[in-house]
Amino acid sequence: MNETERPQGERIPEPNASPVGDAAEPAGPTGPEEKAKPAGPTGPEEEVSPETIAHTGKEFVEGLLASMELEADVSTRLEEERAVIDVTGDDLGVLIGRRGQTLDALQEVTRTAVQRRLRSRVRLLVDVEGYRSRRRESLTEYARSMASRAMERGTEIELEPMNAYERKVVHDAVSEIEGASSYSEGEEPNRKVIIRGD
Repeated sequence: MNETERPQGERIPEPNASPVGDAAEPAGPTGPEEKAKPAGPTGPEEEVSPETIAHTGKEFVEGLLASMELEADVSTRLEEERAVIDVTGDDLGVLIGRRGQTLDALQEVTRTAVQRRLRSRVRLLVDVEGYRSRRRESLTEYARSMASRAMERGTEIELEPMNAYERKVVHDAVSEIEGASSYSEGEEPNRKVIIRGD
């Protein structure tokens, strides 16, 4: 078998839902790399504290919610040196959208606005009603289940395309399982995780 071939795997659909983030992940076995992220703000970048990022992001999200005439509480916290903006309230499903797609867009527009305002690259995560926490738990269980299946069958299992944040959650879960490994393959937005029973 040459480098570009791999054992016949099976395609398994992912569980419903989805968050996004700027997360690192392993490259595929033949070395495909993520395309370069778009350049950040122009001009000199200064080191900005996660607290400043959180405060600026909170102000932006509050303004956005006000313009949408949505009532919600916005709070911030730090998680692994990343600013997390939590939005809570009633009837906020409109901010999550189908499989988290609206939440992904909300996060991206918030990240871009904060990055431009602070003239620095930023790491932040926007969560609505704990959606991302629930999604992380669901993906972790899903990854463990697929890793067990791959090890039992001695094959590779190809998951549905996921965003970078979700792929990192899957890679992290699989890395804790002896006898299983994972890598990413493909180009955005169709990049997916392959779980292999070693």
